[in-house]
Amino acid sequence: MIDFIVGFATSVLSGLGIGGGGLLVIWLVLFSSVEQLAAQGINLVYFLFSSGAAMLVHLIKRRFNLKLIVFLIFFGSIGALVGSLLAKNTSPELVRTAFGILLIGSGVMTLFKKS
Repeated sequence: MIDFIVGFATSVLSGLGIGGGGLLVIWLVLFSSVEQLAAQGINLVYFLFSSGAAMLVHLIKRRFNLKLIVFLIFFGSIGALVGSLLAKNTSPELVRTAFGILLIGSGVMTLFKKS
């Protein structure tokens, strides 16, 4: 039941634009004993559904740039492939450390970002 509550809470935070997916990975790795790569895979599935809902809103409001979408899909797919190959061939401790540094850096940048 606690996993359901955490999943719900992170989805609410994600809907508010806070980045609940990163919090979901932290929860899965530290408290649910899920391996880092599996937790990041779960986060990707989580992201697909949350971004799908956001995309639907943008499509309804007709606020999208088709050229940019194609560009991002192409290079995002290449980046995902290269990243998954690197993660597969890298020690889990290094992946976990790099992910933690990325989250801290992102949080600090968000904290000091001028509106």
